[in-house]
Amino acid sequence: MTTEQLHQAFLNTSFKVVAKTEFTIKIDIVIPEVQDLNSWAFITAWNPSPEILSIEENRIRNKNLEEDIIKVGLKYYSGIGISEDEQWSEESFFIENISQDKANEWAAKYNQLAYVFGYKNEKANLIYTK
Repeated sequence: MTTEQLHQAFLNTSFKVVAKTEFTIKIDIVIPEVQDLNSWAFITAWNPSPEILSIEENRIRNKNLEEDIIKVGLKYYSGIGISEDEQWSEESFFIENISQDKANEWAAKYNQLAYVFGYKNEKANLIYTK
């Protein structure tokens, strides 16, 4: 997959959040459900750089990411990134009021190419880590 194809795949992905009310995040769109938050991130530990791992390996990695989130006391919800054709998905986390520095730190720790980040009243941004 070329860099442009990968970028387009990220842009076309739906990032679904399972909270009190389920909602979907799309890149470059203001998300009404998160406007009371100062910042937020949608991140996963699945399939690093994008090496395809087994479901078991990915779940272990995501469990480690979840433990990182719990250690710093941030509120979070389960999520799932779903490709446009719905043939691909990755379990993820939506994290409330996280700093972009912390999101970058975790994305780098888990070798993620990118994650989604937003600030209050702003569009969802695709942030590349490499």
